[in-house]
Amino acid sequence: MIIRLREQQYRVEKVLAVARVFLASASLLAVRLDATEPATYAPVTDILLLSYLAYSVIVVLWLQANTQFAHPRIPLVLHHVDILAPALIALFSDGPNSPLLIFLVFALVAAGYRWGLRETVATAGFIILVVVSEAVALSYGSRNLRIVQGEHETNRLVIRIAYLLAMGFLIGLLAEGEKRLQTESSTIARLLAEVRPGQGIKRTLQAVLDDLLHTFAADAVVLAVEEVRWQRLYIWEGRSGAGARELKLRLFEADSSQEPMYCFPLAGEFVQARRRQNCSNQLVSVLALDADGNPVKGSSCVFPDHPLWRDVATVVAGSFTFGDEWSGRIFLSNPKLGRNQSAGLRHLQTLVRQLSPAVSGAYMLRRLRSKAGAMERMRVARELHDGAVQSLIATEMQVDTLRRQTANSSNGLGTELAKIQEALRQEIINLRELMLEARPFNLDPRQFVEFLGDLVERFQRETGIRVGFATALEEVRLPAHVLRELGRIVQEALVNARKHSGARNILVSLGHRNGSCRIVVDDDGRGFDFAGRFSLKELEAARKGPMVIKERIRNIGGELTIESVPGQGARLEISVSFRKAQTSYA
Repeated sequence: MIIRLREQQYRVEKVLAVARVFLASASLLAVRLDATEPATYAPVTDILLLSYLAYSVIVVLWLQANTQFAHPRIPLVLHHVDILAPALIALFSDGPNSPLLIFLVFALVAAGYRWGLRETVATAGFIILVVVSEAVALSYGSRNLRIVQGEHETNRLVIRIAYLLAMGFLIGLLAEGEKRLQTESSTIARLLAEVRPGQGIKRTLQAVLDDLLHTFAADAVVLAVEEVRWQRLYIWEGRSGAGARELKLRLFEADSSQEPMYCFPLAGEFVQARRRQNCSNQLVSVLALDADGNPVKGSSCVFPDHPLWRDVATVVAGSFTFGDEWSGRIFLSNPKLGRNQSAGLRHLQTLVRQLSPAVSGAYMLRRLRSKAGAMERMRVARELHDGAVQSLIATEMQVDTLRRQTANSSNGLGTELAKIQEALRQEIINLRELMLEARPFNLDPRQFVEFLGDLVERFQRETGIRVGFATALEEVRLPAHVLRELGRIVQEALVNARKHSGARNILVSLGHRNGSCRIVVDDDGRGFDFAGRFSLKELEAARKGPMVIKERIRNIGGELTIESVPGQGARLEISVSFRKAQTSYA
């Protein structure tokens, strides 16, 4: 940020330096073309103009040699010279009546170009003080004791003072607007650069919200996004920490009791609320903007209690949409909106509006890539089913026919064919399991129970193993990524039971217990190579148990318990806390 400011400051000073050379050269040429103006102290005026021109050229050459400023006060020094040097030239050329007071207008333009309204008005005030001081020096005291001789007209002095003051305010106002537009454009460009579809929606939101948090120097940011189709509300929370390199976001899914803290009526599209002690210490909106950025008058809203803004003085809230699928709110606690609160709030509104389509586009591109990959995997699975699997089935049927024809032979050919047939049958099952693993899981709470039932039925049909499924649930309210992992875990447990356990009967049950989703897979196979009941921590310490299932359980923050009796079967109990599963870190 500091480097960007110095680069911008260098460009500003370079433009002003070239303009200064042009102004000094044009003034010197004008004085030479009309030798009657100024008539008083003409040689001195020529020397001063030449000196100012030489100073202007030196500044240009110095800027060419030094592309960065060594000290941030250099522009302030140059600004003082731009005021005092023309004042000295004017003093020796009829003072307040001098035609060379145009140099002081350049100082006003330079102040506006460098800074903004306040600094430009202050410069105008200082210039007026200098002009009045020169008028006083020329008007009072003995004529013989004056260092510089000259007169001034009071009416012309008053008019010039009025012009300087009006010009300072006008230039400052235009400069302030231009600075604001430039700041908004650079901020939008910087934030849009953070939106990279390849890095994923989590990393994109983390980068954008981190930059937004630092742009407005806020203490915390909250992003509440609702999935319109399923009416599920996801919350991203982040706080600015001292010494932290990047913002750490906490993601969780809000339940019905938390929704009123985020989805309450606002007085406008974007509002600023402040804490008022006479209103039961509540946050009440004091500034609201509609969709067009115009102030909304005569309406207000009270912010509900929330831990992130319980002790803050100011909160800014705004609404946005991500296409037709998502809508949400953004909250900033204790943001710095600048001297003009309305302009600062409008700036935030513009930023969020510009960012919403970009983030939505990155999300949609990510989804399209995911769908394209899923479609490709489905295509490969269909090719396997229509090609390799069907060929293996046909071959297995031919081998079965040959086995039956040679069943009564005494050379052992029937036995060998039976082994080949069994190997072919196992490869068919393996290919079907591979096809099932390649299928993408797009699960939501209402589909998960049906998915498990279909998974169990298909497994029983393709393997001949009797598998039962028992549940009293209609939906499982867990995040989509947790449901996908649970589906893969059940699938892996069934495959392991077929491959390694030799089980003939399996029971899969799904239920709730103590605020957790609980899945049990019970089989009557050979069991594991250990006896007893072990938790996930004990299994990892002893390096026992299925590696893939343990890794998936760790990824979702769940618990695993395996009870094994060698020769009599095994029991896998998987539990995931609803509260813990809804919280993760980006």
